[in-house]
Amino acid sequence: MGFATVWGFALAGVEAVPVRVEAHARNGLPGVTIVGLPGAAVREARERIRSGAANIGLALPSKRITINLSPGDVPKDGPGFDLPVALATLAACGHLPAEAVQRVGAVGEVSLDGLVRPTRGLVAVAEAADRLGVGLLLISAAGVNAVGEVTSMPVAGVRSLAEAVAVIRDSRARERVIARGLRWARMRRTDGHEKADLPDLAEVVGHQHAKRALEIVAAGGHHLLMIGPPGAGKTMLARRLPGLLPPLSKAESIEVTRIWSAAGLGAVHDGLINTRPFRAPHHTASRSALVGGGLTLRPGEVCLAHKGVLFLDELPEFSRDCLEALREPLAEGRVVISRKNGSFNFPAACTLVAAMNPCPCGYLGHPKQACRCTASQVQAYRSKVSGPLLDRIDAVIEVPPVTIGEISDVEEVESSAVVRERVMAALAFRSERREAEAPSSCSKTVLQHEPPSRGLLGDFPWLTSAARDLLRSAMASGALSGRGYVKTVAVARTIADLDQEWEVAPAHVAEALSLRLDRRWWEL
Repeated sequence: MGFATVWGFALAGVEAVPVRVEAHARNGLPGVTIVGLPGAAVREARERIRSGAANIGLALPSKRITINLSPGDVPKDGPGFDLPVALATLAACGHLPAEAVQRVGAVGEVSLDGLVRPTRGLVAVAEAADRLGVGLLLISAAGVNAVGEVTSMPVAGVRSLAEAVAVIRDSRARERVIARGLRWARMRRTDGHEKADLPDLAEVVGHQHAKRALEIVAAGGHHLLMIGPPGAGKTMLARRLPGLLPPLSKAESIEVTRIWSAAGLGAVHDGLINTRPFRAPHHTASRSALVGGGLTLRPGEVCLAHKGVLFLDELPEFSRDCLEALREPLAEGRVVISRKNGSFNFPAACTLVAAMNPCPCGYLGHPKQACRCTASQVQAYRSKVSGPLLDRIDAVIEVPPVTIGEISDVEEVESSAVVRERVMAALAFRSERREAEAPSSCSKTVLQHEPPSRGLLGDFPWLTSAARDLLRSAMASGALSGRGYVKTVAVARTIADLDQEWEVAPAHVAEALSLRLDRRWWEL
């Protein structure tokens, strides 16, 4: 009889949970049984392991083999358990020293010919293994670049089950494989990611009001809704917002890569993601695709846009269920999905940019095209975007069609690089201001709204009395709700930061109010 244990990892949302893989081989009716709440892919691992082991010359003996995945109340799914189950089984059968695999963590899919393929969630696995304190982590060679950036523990990127066996048996082979992974990671860091060819704001003709709105949105991480006829340039403007945002910090890159890795996106095997995400799901996307969830609890589009931009074109065409599900992510910057086995948090701190037409045909108010919609059709179309959702959007602007004069104008326009410099200067000024106001609670996080200091409508010490009076007048006229008041103050604070001003003046509030389309527009 033989017994061996190896550490495996189960994905729970975007985090990894350590799982103890125990293998016991004894005399009896030959067969392999896997227990411990395995999913279908984990149960199928026994056939892949049997063929993979035979193809590297380590056929499993005719014994009764039981695999236990502990803890037993955590669901285990996906082919990532192939490698730890294979190593534990081989050790229990005497092909590997049982004591050599006790402090080994492993994750990877084993093919029938013994190759080790990458699986999703490698970044979260590396972080969990680091916290657990395993002595060696075995993963697919394709994932070494990303994993090497988030952990300092020894990581062996193996290409086959035979190489994994050699790493455990022979210390020299282990050193060679670890050194190879470090060499690949250094080469990748030297080469770096190819510079993203982001669209430039200088390519957009006219739309000065919309460009200014994009600059404010980039500096404050505010949510934006653009309303205009087809072809006015709403999508073109939205796609240029990532080029105005500051580069990702190391911590933000790890966060984004962890989410993309949990979603199984292949780009993470090239290393950490260093460009801000831009996600533009189609309006036919389901609620699970948009906010996350499903049978395997994968991140949705709003989570994949974490620290970046989520663009929803044709906003009213999304299902009502999808749009209402965005309320929590827009307000809290996260998605909480509850299941019978627990609740899972998905980071979703993104900037929402949405676009819609003024009416179903798209030409209401167009200077050249006549609108064919009735008043009831227009009202039904606009009512698809609920008031509570609109109240969570900081800026709502109109994007009119470009005129012949604007197209013919060859006047030099600002590039994305110029605007990005102003945005980064505003963020630096904000950090200095927060440090001066509250050194102990200063947050270095950028792209985040300025919150009220104690959650009170009037509790903004940097508001001048004239600016406060202007806000109160707007609220008294019914143009602002309580949440709208706070969001307008946040936008005005961002505008003041762009101007490098410590106090928010009436001019800043007036510009912030101009970026909130009057709610009476929705009742036309």
